[in-house]
Amino acid sequence: MSLITLYLPKMGESVMEAIVLHWCVSEGATIVEGAPLLEVATDKVDAEIPAAYTGKVKKLLVSKGAVVAIGAPIALLEVENIVLPTVAHEQSSIGVQSTVAAVAATLPPPNVGDRSFALQAFSKAKLTPVARHIAKQHGISADELSRLAGCATDHWVTKAALLAYLSKRMPNHTPPSDRHLFHEAVTPLEGDEVVQMDRVRKLIADRMVASKQIAPHVTSFIRADVTSIVAWRNQYKASFEEKYGIKLTYNPIFMTVIARALQQFPLLNAVVAADRIIKRKHVNIGFAVALPDGNVLVPVVHRVEQLGLVSLARQIDVLIHKARSGTIMPDALTGASYTISNIGCFDNLMGTPIIVQPQVAILALGLIEKRPAVVYVQGKETIAIRDELFLSHTYDHRIIDGALGGGFLKHLAKELTSFVENIDQYPFT
Repeated sequence: MSLITLYLPKMGESVMEAIVLHWCVSEGATIVEGAPLLEVATDKVDAEIPAAYTGKVKKLLVSKGAVVAIGAPIALLEVENIVLPTVAHEQSSIGVQSTVAAVAATLPPPNVGDRSFALQAFSKAKLTPVARHIAKQHGISADELSRLAGCATDHWVTKAALLAYLSKRMPNHTPPSDRHLFHEAVTPLEGDEVVQMDRVRKLIADRMVASKQIAPHVTSFIRADVTSIVAWRNQYKASFEEKYGIKLTYNPIFMTVIARALQQFPLLNAVVAADRIIKRKHVNIGFAVALPDGNVLVPVVHRVEQLGLVSLARQIDVLIHKARSGTIMPDALTGASYTISNIGCFDNLMGTPIIVQPQVAILALGLIEKRPAVVYVQGKETIAIRDELFLSHTYDHRIIDGALGGGFLKHLAKELTSFVENIDQYPFT
């Protein structure tokens, strides 16, 4: 028999740590490879971690509620004698602590008189959710975070790094005042219902506030004529479902047109890292999915520009099902370079969506509605009934000016209007 250590595996490119929600096994139990080992929560999604081997659980190294870094040991497993591959695990929290402790000794003491802590610092120093909370609680300045991030792997500041740094910090440094937030004390009145935010809602709230503080938001609107798309879909939706086994919704149609438009406007298919703009090679589109509990997840379809309409429809259908059934994995929620939100499914005409950081833009698709419009028939103006929708395009004014943000929207509206006319230019399967 061999005693091996199980480590918390990677769960997406930006996931640095997770909270243990529940152990599916107990010490002394036998587990089969692939069976559920534990459930964890990240800042992306809750996930079930399977066992990597078959064996007997000798010891659980982390307890329920613990915050565990990716690559950290989580359990000891007794298995039959096997040859284990050499695995390069992530840097442990102990290693991070010792590294940052050394760095902390070189940093000058913080200015105790400065109680300001700007969320804008997060655009330079990448913080895990727990680290962000600690930074706010202890009033760690933007300058301190930036220097810590510069000494950390991939510029991520973790809980372990901050705790190590705080152990070297001046003891009389106190958390910042919240007076500037103008929070008024609120007392529930008789008959009021008090509902505590769940973990996902708190994360959404934090991200939305941070995004508005990081990026100056500007929203442009345009009305798009999609009469030909509506007619084409109505004509082929029955045969499409019969042939391919999935419903033909507007999502894959709009997404394939958006991907093509983004290739013409590459600065909108980008993310911001400190003072750098990273233009993504591929178009990875996130799309908002409303969950039964009232929260929202944003699954990502990768390399949309390479997918045909059928493949795109399949991927969207699978991701929506996984998101709403709670079976989606964190890596399916990361890597987006642009995001869309179909607010039209709630009969909303238009909106002002908030950018998903570190992206630079987001598009809201409104309700498709029949309206009277002026059209040209044989060169003459006439009134006709057309299927139209409003496109609401919000962009980061640090990076995107009105000419570019509005120009993209105008181009996209024209592409949607001419989609059926140019359908042979789009891949199908």
